[in-house]
Amino acid sequence: MESGLVRRMCAYNKAVSDINRMKMIKILGSSPEHTLSVSDIAAILGISQPAATKHLQVLYNVNLVQRKRVGTGVFYSLDGQALADYKRQLDYAFAHAYTACPFAFKCDECPKAETCV
Repeated sequence: MESGLVRRMCAYNKAVSDINRMKMIKILGSSPEHTLSVSDIAAILGISQPAATKHLQVLYNVNLVQRKRVGTGVFYSLDGQALADYKRQLDYAFAHAYTACPFAFKCDECPKAETCV
């Protein structure tokens, strides 16, 4: 996962920018067991298993989903802490949208790069 608030937000936003990935989040969140196989998710969305795997990998790379191997199957679930972090950072970004940047947007020089928006 990227460091710095701006980079993390961009990574999260890129990960959820696809309709199938947003649907996967909803599917996983509304699953009774909160864990589904790649095949289950692919069948629900009507996409191929390789396509579902690629989408889930994107979500996994930003920690929005967790995966667990059971035998030959891989099962996915939402990472509630990562989703809460994404929401918290999104709220923070919008709350500070009108805050002036004292470092002229030179993030590499900013001592607050980790929390700056």
